[in-house]
Amino acid sequence: MENIEEDTIEKLNDTWIYDFENTDKLYQDFYKDNLYYTTIHFIYISKTNEINKIKKENFLMSKPNCITREEIVGILKRNSFDYMEKKGYSLLSILKYNISLNVEEMDDFLHCKEESLDNYNMRFFVSVKNIDAIYFEKSIHMFHDLNEVFILFYEKTDADKNNTRPMTRKIYLQNKARRKTIKKQYKD
Repeated sequence: MENIEEDTIEKLNDTWIYDFENTDKLYQDFYKDNLYYTTIHFIYISKTNEINKIKKENFLMSKPNCITREEIVGILKRNSFDYMEKKGYSLLSILKYNISLNVEEMDDFLHCKEESLDNYNMRFFVSVKNIDAIYFEKSIHMFHDLNEVFILFYEKTDADKNNTRPMTRKIYLQNKARRKTIKKQYKD
């Protein structure tokens, strides 16, 4: 009799855990998760301020939620020259779109009017100021595909192509009171 009661107690405990796990799977899409991939869009702008070409690349991050500085520099070098049209492009801007809503904000976000939607977009759409690592905040799983990076390139002008000199100049500092240096001759 005691064995039967112990077996039913163990089954009850197991079923409770099993039921909880099944219910939890239904809400898995609403938990914040690390990002392991993103989409990078390359937008090429001509000298006349028109969009020449848009390119899209899926990018797998080596670290969760982060595109490292080395990866960004490699991406910029690979994509700054169009070999088909033989045109060079310089970096204009890097923009990051990261939806970092909390579960509590979901209802407001889904039912908000267009005017207040701009407030959310301003929060999600950020300009990257320096060529450094780009960090993403954790995002709700169902929004992972919407987290993106936009890289804008501007076509180099002929003056930029011909100018091989560095953009910085050397600055020579001189003392007001110049001193003569005299070579001393050593006697044998």
